[in-house]
Amino acid sequence: MNIGRVLGVAALVAILSTPARAEKDPTPWYRGKYGRNRVVHLSLTVSLGLVYLASETVLKDDLTTPSCRWCEPPAFDRVTRNALVWEDKKRADLLSSIDAYVVAPIVGLGLLIASEADASPSRIIDDTLPVLETVAISQVITQIVKFSVSRQRPYAHFADGEPLYTTDDNASFWSGHSALGFGITASAGLICHWRGYWTEPYVWGAGIALSLSTEYLRIAADKHYLSDVVVGGFVGIGAGLVIPRLMRREL
Repeated sequence: MNIGRVLGVAALVAILSTPARAEKDPTPWYRGKYGRNRVVHLSLTVSLGLVYLASETVLKDDLTTPSCRWCEPPAFDRVTRNALVWEDKKRADLLSSIDAYVVAPIVGLGLLIASEADASPSRIIDDTLPVLETVAISQVITQIVKFSVSRQRPYAHFADGEPLYTTDDNASFWSGHSALGFGITASAGLICHWRGYWTEPYVWGAGIALSLSTEYLRIAADKHYLSDVVVGGFVGIGAGLVIPRLMRREL
């Protein structure tokens, strides 16, 4: 697991372990009609999160293929890649992971939590759980598509000589970083809009800026083509606008 994902998990743990604010409702968050729903959705989110982590670590060798099914990029992908790729690809890769797995969750979830100073734990869970479930579902779907499509990453395609195969070589389509950034932004922005939170414009503004910079950096790192990040972004936006709506009556 790369450093970006490790830092991202640490950031989420830090946010979710923040001491709860004063409880207005004497009913515990896990009791009653909505409490049971919270437990169900929290269990689903954690389970899918573990599936994602397993697919990135212990199962990746079994899920990836040593040969690409989609190898040749179209002309527009080739042109944008050549125009935007950095010489220091590792730096761009690190910055993109920090953007997506650290800064974006801190901004999206942090602004949600800060939106109402005296919110109860139940309210905080109802605000943040749709965002986390959006991320969990969209990232698992992303993994399924990545391993099924098996598109060769640009760094492997344009390598000088015969590249050494790694399990990450054929996982280019679509970009999980892009889906993550836009998924957090769209779902957190939607929650802020429903609640009438003062933080809504900041969630949209900062989230979109971070997500676009992540997409640029993924191309600069030679990890993705333009089509990968654009489709990943639309997947994140779609998940962020649909999944919280499906959860709305239950939380």
